[in-house]
Amino acid sequence: MIRRPLGQAAGSCTITSLGQRAVRSAGSKSEPIVSSLWLVRDPATIKPMATQSKTQLLSNVHTLLKRRYKPKTDRNASRLSVLKAVVYGICHEDTTREHANQALSRFNDEFFDWNEVRVSSLDEIQESLAGIPDPEQRAHRIRRFLRQLFNRTYSFSLDSLAKKPLKEALKILRTYDAFASDYVTATVIQQALGGHAIPVDNPGRRALQRLGISESEVQALRAVLERAVPKNRGAEFLDLIEDLANDTCVEGEPDCPHCELRKICTFAMTRKHEVRPSSAAGRSGSDRSAPAAKVTKSKGAQPPAARSLKKKPAPKAAKQSPRSAKPPRGKRPGAR
Repeated sequence: MIRRPLGQAAGSCTITSLGQRAVRSAGSKSEPIVSSLWLVRDPATIKPMATQSKTQLLSNVHTLLKRRYKPKTDRNASRLSVLKAVVYGICHEDTTREHANQALSRFNDEFFDWNEVRVSSLDEIQESLAGIPDPEQRAHRIRRFLRQLFNRTYSFSLDSLAKKPLKEALKILRTYDAFASDYVTATVIQQALGGHAIPVDNPGRRALQRLGISESEVQALRAVLERAVPKNRGAEFLDLIEDLANDTCVEGEPDCPHCELRKICTFAMTRKHEVRPSSAAGRSGSDRSAPAAKVTKSKGAQPPAARSLKKKPAPKAAKQSPRSAKPPRGKRPGAR
């Protein structure tokens, strides 16, 4: 026999595990009952199912995009130097990694060293940035960084910062004008300093916002991504979002029907619901115009009374037989 817990009011019901007996206390009498449930709860106290977290959403995004674009990981890839990572970040922002890699290769092929880039004109630097939007502004940023670096260190090396703690290295780097861009800062952390950072530019931010992941500031958005995406998947996730932003989730009118994320994307699902009512309205409009077309067509036709007044063509006369009529019986031709 199960006793009523201390402080439980009379008349209440104590229900235990499945198949066990419970006791309903009613004053001094106890009435045993058999419960078939684990717990009886008031429906008003049941909380609704939690929505999908950002971590789960980004994990699903990574899986679907990886299935679509099939990224190839380069196991032999090594870290960039801090200087090259800065130049790479300036070239890569708001464009593709292919364009940034081509620009970095041109700097290595067309200039003797970084000091030659420092003393070159903006037009000469812009030639190495062919195919990248806004090359003049990028050329100015690159030359400005090289001149600041040379004036402070009389060299073109910042590799000693990679050995320092991340916060201390960033404190030094943020004194350069190039690090006013959060994208360049995150690129240097990921490519040169070995930290966990996911750079976010305008195309990537646009794609994430359509997926339902948006923040008022880029730093806050990057913090959300870095908490949800592990470090060993950060670079691959960045490449996949870039592929998405330049393939289907383009600026202006995105190609949602051909996007791999159309079933989990907030923008695509909202757009799908908006298209359905408009298509239904179009069908109803066509149905309404159909009777009108019939009426218009019937106006051109002649009324039935007019049709009845038309004379029917006369029946054709029966064809006469080509044979001549036979003479009466008993008479011969020529007899009188």
